[in-house]
Formats: sequence, structure tokens, C-alpha cells
Amino acid sequence: MREKPESQDDCVVLMGSPSALLRRLWGRELRQLGPIAEAADRLTLEQRMLRIHPAVVFLDLDLPGLGGVRQVASIGRLHPAAKIVLLTAAPDEQEAVFALLAGARGYCDRAIRPPLIKKAAEAVQRGEIWIGRRLVPHLVKRLSALGEVPAMASRGRSPDVFPLLGRRERQIARLVGVGATNKEIATHLNITPATVKAHLTSVYHKLNVPDRLRLALFLSGHPVASRGPLAAAPDSPA
Repeated sequence: MREKPESQDDCVVLMGSPSALLRRLWGRELRQLGPIAEAADRLTLEQRMLRIHPAVVFLDLDLPGLGGVRQVASIGRLHPAAKIVLLTAAPDEQEAVFALLAGARGYCDRAIRPPLIKKAAEAVQRGEIWIGRRLVPHLVKRLSALGEVPAMASRGRSPDVFPLLGRRERQIARLVGVGATNKEIATHLNITPATVKAHLTSVYHKLNVPDRLRLALFLSGHPVASRGPLAAAPDSPA
């Protein structure tokens, strides 16, 4: 294991997993970004978080002593600048929502192909979110269920940000907030999907959010830690 680099421009990656094989496979790709460190249990992970201040942390949810996705926030507090990417054997949309709300910047299959682990690190370093593409619509629906957007939409009320938007933009934003796809919005409003996309682009610009997942987070009242774009990871590890 390499020690903390002297240059602050170097990318330090900390890999937390009980599997030496996975750490070795990930390390082959991640060492291209700079010094790397490893941890096989929570105590070691915490010690190295405090000592080397990693830029990116790949955290296997099977890490001994971790305690599940709900412990991500406490891990993050050890070094708030670190971008945490969770890896799991069985990706689940509900768990993905908890992960993002707890402060994780990525969530993906532990069997991710090694070349993609480097892309994930680069994506979260740029301020993006790294998740499986197939999880995005489920995440939006789950997030809308956690917030107040559905109630607002049914009562015709608007959050404080809605005066920034035009009438059609408000309609589309509300529908995105309850998990509707572009095609469903187009059908509901009797407009084309291209028109929906154009209005959404304007909504993102006015509200300073980059994508529909962060728009759903924003409208549901949950904090949006980064305005960077979404990096949708391939769903298959193959």
C-alpha cells in the first residue's frame, strides 16, 4: 500500500472490501489514478480515512463491521470531501435511494468490470453520480414517494422554486417529481417527447440541476450535494 501522496493533485483511492481478489482486480485499474490504499474491515477503513484523506472510497457493503448502507453517513463524516461509491452483490433501488440520501456518490454491482471501476472513480471525481441505468426510473419513483411532490401536485400547490418556471415547465417538473417518463408526460400533456425534452432542459437550467434524478431530489426537499451530471453505469457486469 502506498502512503498519502505529497501532491494534493494526486487522486487517492481507498478500497474497502473483505475480498482480496476484488481489491486486487480493482487496484489494477485504480492505481492508474494515483496512490491507492486498502481496508478489509471497518476499523481499518476508518483509520485510513482519517490518515490518508482519500478522494474516492469504494465501499463494499459486505465489509465486516460496516453495518449496512445506513452507516454511509457516519463513514463520510470522517472525511467529508471523499466521494463514496457503494458496491453490492445485489443492487436494489430502495437501497440505492438510501445510499444517495446518506451521501454516497455512486452505487453499483460489486461484479462491475474492472475497467469500469476506473470510470466510476473519474465520474464521481467530476461531481457526477454513478449508478446503473436501469435503476434511474425506479429511483425517481422512490424519491417522489419520500417527498411532498405528489401531495403538492394533487392540491395544485407549488414549491417556492416554481415561480421561476413557466406554466408548462411547472407541469412537466411536477410530473417528473412523481416519476413520470418523458413519453408518459408527452401523452398526458398531448405534446411530443421532443417538446418535453426541450422544456426539461430549460427547467434544469433555471433550477440549476443537471438531470431528472437530481430534479426529483430537489423537488422532494432532499439535499442535492452536487450539481454534476448523472453517470449511468452499464447494468450488466459482463
